[in-house]
Amino acid sequence: MFIKMIIRNGDRIMITSSGGALFSRLFTSGLLALRLRVLWMGLLLCCCAAPTLAQVCAEPADGQTSLRGCVHALPDAAAARVLNALGLPVLTGGEWYRIDLATAGGRYLLDIGLPDAYRVQVYQQQGGQVRSVLALGAASTYTDRPVQHRRLMAPLSLAPGAATVYVYYHSHGKMLMQARLWNADQLNASDTEEHLFSGLVVGIMLAMVPVAVLGLGGQRALGYRMYGAIVLTNILFVGQVEGYNFAFLWPGAPAWNMLAPGALGGLSLMAHIGFAMDFMQMRTRMPQLLRWHRALLAVCVLTVAAHLVYELDTLLTIQMLAYSGLGCAVAFIGVRRRIEAARFYLLGTSILMVIPLILFIFVVLGVQLVPFFSVLSFPKFGGLGETLLFGAAVVSQFQKFNARQAESRLLRLAEAEQLLLAEQTKLAALEQANERLLRLASASHDIAQPLASLRLAFSAMAPQHGPIAEHIDTTLAYAQSLLKDLIEQARQDQRLPEPIVLTSMFGQLGQAFQAEASVKGLRLSVRASDVRVTGSSLLLYRILANLLANAVRHTPSGRIVLGTRRRPGGVEIQLFDTGPGIPAPARERLLQPFEQGGHSEGFGLGLFIVKNLCQQCGYALRIASTPGRGSCFAVFIPSTLMC
Repeated sequence: MFIKMIIRNGDRIMITSSGGALFSRLFTSGLLALRLRVLWMGLLLCCCAAPTLAQVCAEPADGQTSLRGCVHALPDAAAARVLNALGLPVLTGGEWYRIDLATAGGRYLLDIGLPDAYRVQVYQQQGGQVRSVLALGAASTYTDRPVQHRRLMAPLSLAPGAATVYVYYHSHGKMLMQARLWNADQLNASDTEEHLFSGLVVGIMLAMVPVAVLGLGGQRALGYRMYGAIVLTNILFVGQVEGYNFAFLWPGAPAWNMLAPGALGGLSLMAHIGFAMDFMQMRTRMPQLLRWHRALLAVCVLTVAAHLVYELDTLLTIQMLAYSGLGCAVAFIGVRRRIEAARFYLLGTSILMVIPLILFIFVVLGVQLVPFFSVLSFPKFGGLGETLLFGAAVVSQFQKFNARQAESRLLRLAEAEQLLLAEQTKLAALEQANERLLRLASASHDIAQPLASLRLAFSAMAPQHGPIAEHIDTTLAYAQSLLKDLIEQARQDQRLPEPIVLTSMFGQLGQAFQAEASVKGLRLSVRASDVRVTGSSLLLYRILANLLANAVRHTPSGRIVLGTRRRPGGVEIQLFDTGPGIPAPARERLLQPFEQGGHSEGFGLGLFIVKNLCQQCGYALRIASTPGRGSCFAVFIPSTLMC
């Protein structure tokens, strides 16, 4: 087997092969044989992948021709020599190509393979004549195209035989031209297939938008919005590289059309950053990465704004490559930390890394790795894969969130059942207590009758026995009052809670104790209050009456103030006096029964009764005191017992 290379005109290479055994001896031993086999397989692959490598491209019967084998890139110096010889202007800053054709004659469309360009110029040379068939500049609108197609098309009118076409274009980066030659019928059929396929891809991507809509009421509403932004920017980016946007959305804005790929890519990158911050729960689980992502988001915003002025396509592509690597690292961290659906997100970010890398290699560096596949198709497949994988991540996370919500609802239901059981137990205990209290009230009623008779009898004996009879009468009167209180308490417990107007109750208390306070020279001040509470007016009156009685009894001079003050979670009824005060160690002791504050007056039951009545009503008793300056007794009523 041997290889023969024929060089003609200094710029065309024809590679053929024929049978022989010249190199077969080299495939017999060692490392050299292995290397030669690899080289030979590479050459065979090139030959198989390029069956049309020839001097000219002939028109096949199906009406379309791939011009890959007869498209020759012209360096600037070679292009200048050829164009000067033909008397054509030399354009710089872009790419020059020469295409050699051999056709049977007729009208054809030369597909340059690009959706747009800053400038494009196509010349046709045949039979010694050269003419311009396409000339578009940066200000050319979509309607200025001689063939209004989503890709740049040059109309050719060829006579039978050989012809040469010179193509110049200046577009994004240094993307290699993938030209094709069409007749009208075959182009229409191909466009129909491509429209159907592109519509299918965009339709699938649009079908994922409801995923974001359905998730707006969930736990991560921002993440769902960012996913929706990713889907929409991917759709617009695919439409841009396929040429649909210029044809249908902004046909009269060529300047914006050239800026749109970078701007849409930057917007897609910003949506990715926002989605990553929310989806990967960076606020709570990755605070350091959250700060980095916020900084990257700010840089991306500034870059997109600068791109609208300075055309920073390359910088935006580099930013996407840099972030895609960071995104894969973050996704890997999320997988290790067991963040929900992080594996789907890792696959999606991998596509985000591969697609910009391919675009960077193909477009910016001008490398063509896949001969039969257009670079402009990569964003379409990449956007579709990314949308589906991110959508799977969102759906998976949303389903797990709903599962947790359902589990939480079941737990709350179980807790509610436990609370209901506890409440039923409490009600049963209250009923038993009420029954015991009613029995005690009945017994108190029966005991009160003989006590009343005894008191009448001792009253009749008072003139004979003097102080002894008076003491017995006082004791019986106190016993009667206790029995009366028990009966009233039992009666009150059988009533439903009633609204209590504190202003009215304070007025009654002021009238009841004003005379006693005046006798001691005390100023009793009652502050009006518009607070309304629910409960037992009798019990609340007894609480405040006991506190006022203690204050009047133990305050030698000064004043006593009764009022209310709102507190967080309720209201506080406060009673201030200027008495001797209560030392801190003695406060808990005075709340016990029959404990007195260093004097013999009273029975030592006032504060004990107040404490028990507060517990019964659901209030809280608070005591603050400064020895030598006075005390403050406060009854806290929670907001649940307020009207």
